[in-house]
Amino acid sequence: MAAAALWLVVACDVRAETVRAGGTGAATELLKRLGAAFSAREPGTTLEVIPSLGSTGAIAAVADGEIDVAVSGRLLRVEEIGKGLTGEILARSPFGLASSERDPGGLASRDVAAFFSSTTAIWPSGAPVRVVLRPKSESDTARLAGLFPGMAEAIDRVRVRPEVVVAATDQDNAAAAETIPGSLAAISLAQIRTENRALRFLSIDGVMPTLEAFESGRYPYGKDFQFIVAATASPTTRRFVEFAGSAAAAEVLRAAGCLPSTVRIDPVR
Repeated sequence: MAAAALWLVVACDVRAETVRAGGTGAATELLKRLGAAFSAREPGTTLEVIPSLGSTGAIAAVADGEIDVAVSGRLLRVEEIGKGLTGEILARSPFGLASSERDPGGLASRDVAAFFSSTTAIWPSGAPVRVVLRPKSESDTARLAGLFPGMAEAIDRVRVRPEVVVAATDQDNAAAAETIPGSLAAISLAQIRTENRALRFLSIDGVMPTLEAFESGRYPYGKDFQFIVAATASPTTRRFVEFAGSAAAAEVLRAAGCLPSTVRIDPVR
């Protein structure tokens, strides 16, 4: 009987495995939720989430064998693919402009750049607009620059102003947007929802960035989360990535403010 019990303990230890993951800060809490659901499916398997790596840092960590899965807010570059990395977009979340203002109102898409870069812009409450930026190299900077007409130039104009806060990480960005009165920052619904951030979105062209509006195509601005692994990824790592893209994970993704990548989005014309 003792020998049988010992065999059972050893067998459990063999099956137990930790998958290490990290990446864009906006997906940190999303990863934790997916990891909990995966562990429930495969008892003994744990997902360890490494914070504050960023997309580029996490991709490099996968290439170096330091972590197993990177979740990136951008696509793989040619040189990264050359290192044997592969990626698949498994989740999408609405992406927009948010503020600490209680009622920030909305903007027409054609007016966003001028509002963003104005030194005299005010909110409906009369409070001055205080922009929070991300570093030039950050993927969300490029994403925001491509969303609205004239936005790249607007960001450049704001960046030279000495009073403007530049937030290094997604969490820094959200924290600054929460604490600065009259803030204006770019952020995903996934991060606001999973981190319970006290931020309110602006509507764009009369549409709020809800999951329903995003899925219907009425709100067209989003952020993709690409899950990246190495060619040498373990079977458990590959099962986790497969799980993240499965129908079983869809409920977790939706609760976290994301659409599974399998959902077709038809833009409203």
